[in-house]
Amino acid sequence: PRNADWAAPPGVTFADWLDGALPHSPTTDDLDYHVSTLFPPVRPRGYLELRYLDAQPDRDWTLPLAVLTALFSDPGTVREAYTVATPVAHRWSAAARHGLADPALAAAAAALLDLSLTALPRLELPTSTHDEIQRGVRRRLAATERRDQ
Repeated sequence: PRNADWAAPPGVTFADWLDGALPHSPTTDDLDYHVSTLFPPVRPRGYLELRYLDAQPDRDWTLPLAVLTALFSDPGTVREAYTVATPVAHRWSAAARHGLADPALAAAAAALLDLSLTALPRLELPTSTHDEIQRGVRRRLAATERRDQ
């Protein structure tokens, strides 16, 4: 931003600003600041900032971390995960409203969990951690299957 006291007028979007709604054009610093105020579930910051991982109960936070790490463990797994996720990538509202009660989301989640189990050994985790994660993934897969019935 230009200085600490300046703020965009209410109702003026960044797109409006780019289109000339304000007397001065935005700078690269203005754009950087604007982007820093956006909080999507996944935000690119030179790395992927996953803003929901810390919302897990107790010690279960390691499970989604391991699943995501496994899914990003090699280019082939990333391609497979992308193929599974692409058909439901637009379903943010359904995910917020229905979660895994939505059949398409449940099927994609189950396929991604299965894929993570295949990739999990590549992480070379301690045996006890690997086994705990594997049990957690299988528990979630079973819960997803029960919803389908």
